[in-house]
Amino acid sequence: MVSAAGGGSRWTVSLRSAAMQLEVYQTDAEAYEAAAALAAGRLVVAAAAGRASIALPGGRGGRALMLALAGRNEIPWSRIGVYFTDECCLPDGDARRTLVVARESLLAPRGIAADRVHAMVGDGRDAAAAASAYGALLRDALGVPPVFDLVVLDLGADGGVAAVAPGSAAARSTEPVAAVDAAALTTEPRVARVTLTLVTLRAARHAIVTATGAGRAPAVAAALREPPDVEQRPAQAVLPSEAVSWFVDRAAADLLLRDARPVATGD
Repeated sequence: MVSAAGGGSRWTVSLRSAAMQLEVYQTDAEAYEAAAALAAGRLVVAAAAGRASIALPGGRGGRALMLALAGRNEIPWSRIGVYFTDECCLPDGDARRTLVVARESLLAPRGIAADRVHAMVGDGRDAAAAASAYGALLRDALGVPPVFDLVVLDLGADGGVAAVAPGSAAARSTEPVAAVDAAALTTEPRVARVTLTLVTLRAARHAIVTATGAGRAPAVAAALREPPDVEQRPAQAVLPSEAVSWFVDRAAADLLLRDARPVATGD
């Protein structure tokens, strides 16, 4: 079932599993605002329970989601541990780093204290050492395997999530965090990275996946319709379910909606 929200339109379309449900929004802004609203609700509940942790993505989608989160006043950031899904092994301050995107979009605007923020990579380029250190940090803070209250992911055009690229060693890793060689990546920047693995993403209490823009349409369709193969289609590790919510705009859902039919009034 695919429901399209916004403008009063809804559609249904056949997916690989009838149990999967997907919300489709008319614009990317609507998709990110809806994702931020769900994230806020999850974090408020987790913080009230005495523990709260979130892993944030980088890139264009990560920036848009973090800007939407920054606009929500109900999130108690002083009681939330902020982590990251992936990071480039570039010097601190490089604009391509997830930490820099987060500082500009969310951390500084909301005044989130530095001791609540757990950077994935120091000012260096040793991905293997950074992955090992971050894995140890997560085990100490969140258990074995590490269990985040919320992980936010932006689907890549190649069908990857975080920095887990199709066919990469990270897609096969059983460790909580993995190093990614630049040669394994198909998306920019093509530099070594550190990423949460599929093991960690699956263990989260809830995951949010965003996918916007026409360039993501093939990846959305493949993840939701093709047979399961998480090594080649890493996004299939976090398919829509009770523990995973996808937020997709009309452009990214284009291939799914080409054979859609209108939902009868009152459905």
